[in-house]
Amino acid sequence: MVRKMVVLVMIGLAAGNVLTWGSEKTAGAQVALTIPFLSRLSVAGTPATGREVSVSVEIPPSAAPTGECIELARAVVLVVRSNGPWMLVVRPADLLTEGAVEARVGRDDYRPVRPEGLVLAKGAPGVHEIVLDCRVNPSAGTGWSGGHALTLVYTIEG
Repeated sequence: MVRKMVVLVMIGLAAGNVLTWGSEKTAGAQVALTIPFLSRLSVAGTPATGREVSVSVEIPPSAAPTGECIELARAVVLVVRSNGPWMLVVRPADLLTEGAVEARVGRDDYRPVRPEGLVLAKGAPGVHEIVLDCRVNPSAGTGWSGGHALTLVYTIEG
């Protein structure tokens, strides 16, 4: 009889263990994840170079100042890659071009490029190609002598 009792107790303990193996226990937790703002700017056809890029556009010697503006259609094509909202800003690289250069995106109106910067475009996250036209005004009194490169600095901000 004692032997039956010991066997029954062992079976009971084994059954209890089996029942506790099947029970689940849960716990809750919260995690905060911060994704840093990443953006890259490049000239089309080149690898991303960073948040700032200088672009020189050669003005042909045949475009000597005659009092008329010289239009440079598709002067530069930039590619913006960003994971957040961004702005494309342009500034002259030197004081000789201050007031002598205007820029536009697409069919927008030309606007002067000044040292404090000109916002050319704004956008949402993603990859964007931006085609820029420039217009040079040789009579702006900046000492421009024709036949040289026009250098502008483009920056992606966000």
